[in-house]
Amino acid sequence: MRNLDKIIVEVVVVSLCLFFVFAITISIPSLDLRVHARTAGYTVVIDAGHGGKDRGASSKNGTYESDINLSIARFLKREFETRGVGVVMTRETGDWLASATAPNKKKDDMNERRKIIERTKPELVISIHLNSFPADTSVRGLQCFYDKSGAVSKVYADAVQTEFNKSELNINRIAKTGDYYILDCTAYPSILVECGFLSNSHDEKMLKTTEYQRILAHYIAEAVVKTQKILSSI
Repeated sequence: MRNLDKIIVEVVVVSLCLFFVFAITISIPSLDLRVHARTAGYTVVIDAGHGGKDRGASSKNGTYESDINLSIARFLKREFETRGVGVVMTRETGDWLASATAPNKKKDDMNERRKIIERTKPELVISIHLNSFPADTSVRGLQCFYDKSGAVSKVYADAVQTEFNKSELNINRIAKTGDYYILDCTAYPSILVECGFLSNSHDEKMLKTTEYQRILAHYIAEAVVKTQKILSSI
């Protein structure tokens, strides 16, 4: 079974490379995007990490991860819907999903996200996060992670990372496996996108702007839609 997974990954990676080499550069659309009917025939779950009292990482300037995660997730929802892709959000407000009476609110919040994914049965789960590494504030850039047992998840994560690496955003990283609950809590292909480092002043400045958030959302959606088309044709 592992050999079959390896063959599938190799075939898809080669196909993606050929696709990206010959793909026509597509300009980023304006914010006046028209929402089309869901014609792509599949749905993704977009998970805006953290929320509520769980604000995630923060910068020394008081920028909180949870707020930016939600903003990027909203732009990403719009990008997918313009391409005819169905979207389900795990959260659409600043609150988390934990019950007011839950003894362990973080655990309850994550369990509710799992339930949403399982009800949706998505083609892909995309969890949006921000990173922080105060020990070395020069570290910056977006990086994708995927569940360690998922061949399809790796294909999507590699595609998203490649989309950013070949962009004008000066990012050069590789997708890696990640030990995150949201990646492993269901059997559905899942990736987690760390969109930058709040501990890096350049990343923080960019991440706080709606224009950069929109650009991030555009590239993520582009890579996912291209990859899904290739996978569906195999």
